[in-house]
Amino acid sequence: MKTDPIAQTLDGSLTLDNALDQWVLALAMREANGDTAAPTVVWNVSNPPRNWFGHVYHGAAVAVDNPDNFNREIPIDGAGRYVIDLRFSANPPQFSIVIEMEPAHHAGLGRNIGALTLQQLLPHCDAAGRVTVTVGPEAGGPLHLQSEPGRIQIYTRDSQADWDQCPAEVLVRRLDPPSDWVSRNEDDIAATIIADMPAWIAFWSGFKNDFLGFPATNTLVGPHGRDGNWGYLAGGRFCIADDEALLVTLDPIGSYYTGFQITDPWTIAPDPMHRLASLNKAQVTPNADGTVTYALALADPRVANWIDTCGLHEGWMLTRWQGVPVGVQLDTMIRDVQLVKMDAVPDTIPKIDLEGRRAQIANRARGFAQRTRQEGWRNAG
Repeated sequence: MKTDPIAQTLDGSLTLDNALDQWVLALAMREANGDTAAPTVVWNVSNPPRNWFGHVYHGAAVAVDNPDNFNREIPIDGAGRYVIDLRFSANPPQFSIVIEMEPAHHAGLGRNIGALTLQQLLPHCDAAGRVTVTVGPEAGGPLHLQSEPGRIQIYTRDSQADWDQCPAEVLVRRLDPPSDWVSRNEDDIAATIIADMPAWIAFWSGFKNDFLGFPATNTLVGPHGRDGNWGYLAGGRFCIADDEALLVTLDPIGSYYTGFQITDPWTIAPDPMHRLASLNKAQVTPNADGTVTYALALADPRVANWIDTCGLHEGWMLTRWQGVPVGVQLDTMIRDVQLVKMDAVPDTIPKIDLEGRRAQIANRARGFAQRTRQEGWRNAG
């Protein structure tokens, strides 16, 4: 890893160990939850530490992990039949459930073979917000995800437009477990992790090199549609000096969820709890015309929608639109990207004073603590 060109840069060398920690734990958790005969639902790709079954789970992430997401994984056998029970709160986050063919050694991006979104699921929910999705190799109705023979991962994403939103309850069971099933022991799991680790690290360390074509710095590429038609993203690399700010103006276009974030040069997100390294729909102050201008900077530019680069001069930026209305003009989603000196930030961009910034960060810490509490459903009623 130290021979990678990014590791020769200051920001790359300072963040390398953390990137390796995140990648390694992401694979370890995926392998531990690899039993397709008796699968469980595991919250995996999320970089902040959290309490988990009496342990401190130090975070696991790959590929521009979204601080607004609850990313959960379900391993299935493409020849098997499964039922996934969902329950949504009264004010749910944007939700998607995606079925993907998984590459060998888990090393890579899966091939999307089906997806359902919140907008497709809600009309079928009962009065308590419950709905059931079936999975199997046969064709099915509107709430069925058709599988193919082979190793498959099902991913659910709750993308919170507001950190007070409660993620869906997700449960899975296999309808036809094999009669000769034997559970793996810890030695088997550890051996598999060791065997798959080189390919896994090689893929994710190289992901940055062709993500969005490794675009020129301080530009946004996109928007690109997500496989399965569950949203859009645009991204790029930033490179800013101590006295500069990168101003990015975007149109939410009425999406159910929008979010903007930065990552380190390895595509791993910084601490989202105490730093303004991301902003979602509920955390921004719009411009007069409804667009949103973000200011990426190392120091506070006194702009309401400051994206704190957390000491990084170089890294990645990504924005997402999900639950997008039908018929929107995609070419209006990105309005402007410009690099300016800190003292040249236009007065027309919404500002914030020191007291307001303190309140913004305090509310962020409170909201993030709330979103990771285990009793979220109890509080939601």
